[in-house]
Amino acid sequence: MTGSRLAFAQVVTLTVMTAAVVAQTPSQGSGGSSKYSLPTPLAGTLQSGTVPGEEMKTLTIPASWNHPWQDGWNDPTNPRPAYKPNETPLGSGPYKAILTTEAGAEELVAYYPADLAALGTSKLPVLLWGNGSCTFNGNKYRHLLTDVASYGYFVLAGGRMNPNGGANETTQIRSNNALRNPLAPPAPAAAPAPPAAAPAPDAASNRSRSVTVETLAHGIDWAIAENQTPGGKFFNRLDTQNIAVMGHSCGGGLASNFGNDLRVKTIGLWNSGGAAARVAEITKPTFISPGDPRFDTAFWGANAAYKTLRSTPTPVVFAWRANMTHLGTFRTVDGGLESVVIRAWLDYQLKGDRDAARMFIGDDCGLCKTAGWQVESRNLE
Repeated sequence: MTGSRLAFAQVVTLTVMTAAVVAQTPSQGSGGSSKYSLPTPLAGTLQSGTVPGEEMKTLTIPASWNHPWQDGWNDPTNPRPAYKPNETPLGSGPYKAILTTEAGAEELVAYYPADLAALGTSKLPVLLWGNGSCTFNGNKYRHLLTDVASYGYFVLAGGRMNPNGGANETTQIRSNNALRNPLAPPAPAAAPAPPAAAPAPDAASNRSRSVTVETLAHGIDWAIAENQTPGGKFFNRLDTQNIAVMGHSCGGGLASNFGNDLRVKTIGLWNSGGAAARVAEITKPTFISPGDPRFDTAFWGANAAYKTLRSTPTPVVFAWRANMTHLGTFRTVDGGLESVVIRAWLDYQLKGDRDAARMFIGDDCGLCKTAGWQVESRNLE
């Protein structure tokens, strides 16, 4: 079990006190498995110093807070992906995956291996995904979700397909809000903007709708029913005994509503503290991962959610990576490094993979030993 206590020092320095000694050299995944290898580029340098009984790790960042984001800043080897037609199988796993709209689930987008026959008798565990901003675009996280599906998962993302040539499927780190020195005097208040005209309903872009708890709940019902429908595409193909619900930002708030749903095995809150009123009710193993507290406004809400759960019997992990922004790497090629962590957690929770479990369990867990990551957990087995 690893415990982390956060303290802020100078304007340009973040200090983290970690009970376990954390490796200062990059680690490649967990338990020696390349399947869960993580890149570890950092914008600053890691330095170590000793204090009584603990290891001090300091990340030094550039003195200028208002610098432009570079493309692929979180991972320079992972540029903005090119658009591919929906029928193009994608993903880094052995079962390249596609995305489709399925009859009866038109308000969701499905991701699954293009060649279901290649799975043999293996069944696909199910992941429900809630988008950031709860946007009603089921292909918004295409690069992450096709990557997850390519490792033998069936994924349903809330929202209809947005046929805009892939513009909403990718992001660049510069899309994050500009950094600001937290000690600088506040900027003068801007003049109020004139009220904007209400947008007309637009079925193509889905701008007038949001994904809701009911959207994701319908996805669970639909997947269970399809798995039981003789002659259907997914008849006996889905492992509906192993269902996860995850989401990013606003979508994490939706996911937290399934924390005691008997059909759900695990919850994931990415850059989200969940719905505050529902977090205390979560009984399912939960993974909470915000961005760096300097760059992610959701950090403290996520930290509060973890503090709520760590005093309960609920298995929970709280993990964040230095320099990670609120938008993360989800919409970069194959979902970037966050796809690796999501896949490992799902393999651990839904497939019982003990190699994947070593990514999270113990003071020497794979994620704990990866430079730049801060990890704390409770009640894992």
